Amino acid sequence: MADKSEAPTSKKLEDAREKGQIVRSIELNAAASMLVAALLLGGPGKDMSLAVKDLLIATILDLPKADLTLPWLQATGINYFIRIMPAFAFLLSGLLIAGVAVTLVQTRFLWANKGFDFSRLNPISGFKRIFSSHGLIEMVKSLLKLALVGWVSFSFLQGHISEMVGLVQLDLFSAVQKFADLTIGLALQVGEVYIVLAVADYAYQRWNLMRDLRMTKEEVKEEFKRSEGDPMLKSRIRSEMRRMARSRMMSAVPKATVIVTNPTHLAVAIQYENGMHAPKVLAKGAHLTAQRIVAIAREHNIPVIQNIPVARAIYKTTEIGQEISPELYTALAEILAHVFRLERRPLHST
Repeated sequence: MADKSEAPTSKKLEDAREKGQIVRSIELNAAASMLVAALLLGGPGKDMSLAVKDLLIATILDLPKADLTLPWLQATGINYFIRIMPAFAFLLSGLLIAGVAVTLVQTRFLWANKGFDFSRLNPISGFKRIFSSHGLIEMVKSLLKLALVGWVSFSFLQGHISEMVGLVQLDLFSAVQKFADLTIGLALQVGEVYIVLAVADYAYQRWNLMRDLRMTKEEVKEEFKRSEGDPMLKSRIRSEMRRMARSRMMSAVPKATVIVTNPTHLAVAIQYENGMHAPKVLAKGAHLTAQRIVAIAREHNIPVIQNIPVARAIYKTTEIGQEISPELYTALAEILAHVFRLERRPLHST
């Protein structure tokens, strides 16, 4: 079996994401929903707990005297619905928004367009998943979660045992209010512990996904070739492009006015004609390329002038197709004047 020791590449992670393989912890959704529900019930959604409390008290007090007929039950039900529904809708909206927000943050707005996997309905595969190492880990996580939540709940109730016992000594209104406060307090503490468990579960899910997506060295190399191209092919393409560029450059040498050399290490082909703003470099090269430029120049009777400082300066500062810099005008003018004198042509000032 190949050793998958390499971390997944960005391409592998993106492909896995498109298939729906992402880091996602269901525990985070449960923890967020629990905390949001407790906070809403203790704050903005307190109207719901108050409405339920009032209705509960009213029902207990009025039920012995009520006329238990169908119209009375209908009227009472509608009344309960009208009083509870706004607060319940507010609470439900808060839970929905929290759940959607946590899911979107975890999935980074992923919409995995995959069909349903009918293999999940196979009972044999289901048993294999249950008794696999992953299933055992999930069972241990569930037991740990149950133990921690149970311990927190027990500690909370133990710390408030006197208040719970004292509920029987309070009037109905105060007892219901106190019970609601204790319930919300317990939910907040359990929710805080659940958040810690959810963050740990998210870290585990991420580690597990990265482990499952690990690659061999060969897979990394193959993916690099597919995404970046074969290095040998790219090298051949670059070599061919350089060859074509040299060929185009050499074809421009016969148009040069003068070749300035170093004398054998560097060669620069300069063109200057009437109407040009400044002399222009048609070709340049070092060593073998320089020798080839000089050879073509001699084939076409183009003057070859040895001037080491000027050749070096133009070679370093001017690219092919560019005009020479103003700092070199004077030095090159002397070379061009000499060339024009040799050809007995009038010199036009640069």
